[in-house]
Parts: sequence; C-alpha cells; structure tokens
Amino acid sequence: MKTTINTNKSIIPPFLQKGDSVEIVAPAKFISKSEVDVSVKILESWGLSVKLKSEVFNKHNVFSGTILERKTLLQEALDDINTRAVFFARGGYGTIHVLDQVDFTTFKKHPKWLIGFSDITILLSHIQCLYNIASIHGPMIYNFSNTDSNNIVSLFELLSGDKVIITAPTFFKNRLGVTTGKLIGGNLSILCSLLGSESLRFEGADFILFIEDVDEYLYHIERMFYTLDRAGLLKNIKGLIIGEMTELKDNDDSFGKTFEEIIFDIVKKYNYPVCFNFPIGHGSQNHPVIIGADITLEVKSDFVKMNYL
Repeated sequence: MKTTINTNKSIIPPFLQKGDSVEIVAPAKFISKSEVDVSVKILESWGLSVKLKSEVFNKHNVFSGTILERKTLLQEALDDINTRAVFFARGGYGTIHVLDQVDFTTFKKHPKWLIGFSDITILLSHIQCLYNIASIHGPMIYNFSNTDSNNIVSLFELLSGDKVIITAPTFFKNRLGVTTGKLIGGNLSILCSLLGSESLRFEGADFILFIEDVDEYLYHIERMFYTLDRAGLLKNIKGLIIGEMTELKDNDDSFGKTFEEIIFDIVKKYNYPVCFNFPIGHGSQNHPVIIGADITLEVKSDFVKMNYL
C-alpha cells in the first residue's frame, strides 16, 4: 500500500493506479495534435486512460481558444469525479484569464492531481493557498519530448505514491544547512504577479520556497527578488531552492552580476539554507516536485538533497 505524503497538512489527492482516467486541458497557449501524440502514448504506457477532447486544439490568437472555451474545458475536467488527474498541455500565457471564473466547489470535495509548471504556477499556487490541496510542479504534455526521461519516470513515480528523493551537485554560492518545511513556489515572474492576491498567501506554516524562470533579463531577476523581499516573503521562509534559470539575457551594457550573485546578494542577510542550479525548470532537467508536501532540504558541502517526510 502506498504511503501518503504530508496528509496531516496538505490534502493529498488519491494516487494513480492502472486504469485510472486522466485528462489533458489547455488553459493557456495553443497546442497542436502532433505536439501531444508522443506524450499521450507515454501516459497510456503507464496504464492510464487518457481523455483528450477536440477543444484542446482550439486556437484563438495565441491562445487555445477563447476565454470561455478554455474556462469551460478546465471546469469540466475539474468537475469530472471520474478523472483522477489533469495534465496541462503547455504554458506560455493565459491561465490568469480563467482563474477567477473557475468554480472549485466540486474539486475541493473530490481533489485530483494537477500537473504543470511555468504559467500553470498560477493554478498550483491558487489551490495550495486557498484550499490546501497539493499538486505537482512538473513537465507538461508539450515538454515530455524534451525533458530528461528520468524526470518523466519520476513523474509517474510521484503520481503512484512513491517518495522520490532528488539530489543535485553542490555550487560555490550555496549556503549550507539542513531545514524542513512545506514546499511552495514555481515560476518567479508568475509568483511576483500573484503577490498581494489570495493566490499567494504564506500563513501558518514553515515554508521552503523554490523558484525557476526563463527568458528574463538579469535586471528583471534582481527587480523581482527585491519585490519578493520587500513583500516579506524571503524573510519568513525556512529555505530557498533556486532551480534552472534558462536563456537569461543581459543588456548591451553588462549588468555586472550573474543571476546567482544577484539572488545571493539579496538573501545573504538571512540565515536559511540556499541552493542553486536545482534540477527544476524550463531546461531538459525538470524534476517533478509536490507543491504542499513537507520536505527536508539538505545543502551540504558535497551534495544537495531534497527528501519528502
């Protein structure tokens, strides 16, 4: 029998079993059928029954349909009590259009796994902060083909109830230490956009924050970290995990710092462990993690390890 993770705090949806029904939805950027075919086969190889409605492939400007079409598809997936997990097709931009139109009443009574990252951070943070329901920050359907195959295997293991340990190499800017707390986080720019809203609240628990981002200017990274710090978020956490920061850009006149130096200079006044280059993000290494789970973070001189309690 599978053990549960953090059941005394976050609500953990039922783990998946062979024969379970899952659905693919697209609340943000449009996606084509050819971009999902391989991933569907992977899900089916896990013994899952995949529901893929034709509306997933709608296109309205850069989005996967109108706001109403995207909201309706997501609402139906959340309300279907026979669907045990919702895999998001891709990120990009657009989930914010539908977030406040979705009714989570049935979802709260019958929670299921939501799996995604990037723009989907909006939904994952929302259901954790408002309803205390865990979710998985991990590869989406669009990303299966360019994500390390070991990460895809780990996604299946997490959804099956296995407690997957993540290890990473050390980095000279890491701050050593061991800490425990509730894992929260996601895409840096999305988290900043949620500050001050009910979708990003940090109350009543010790949190370990993880962040990742892509295609940002270095000065944007600094500005966003100052924003998080001035909002009090960085002061009150128990640990900080910096995932992959991919395809970062600099101006013609160099900013003069690496992203690691930018972040460390802002958080060095705090005493919690900090690790860089953790295998989470928009690159080929995007290890799935459970948002809302209690974890232990070990940042040692020769390794970094994240373990579920």
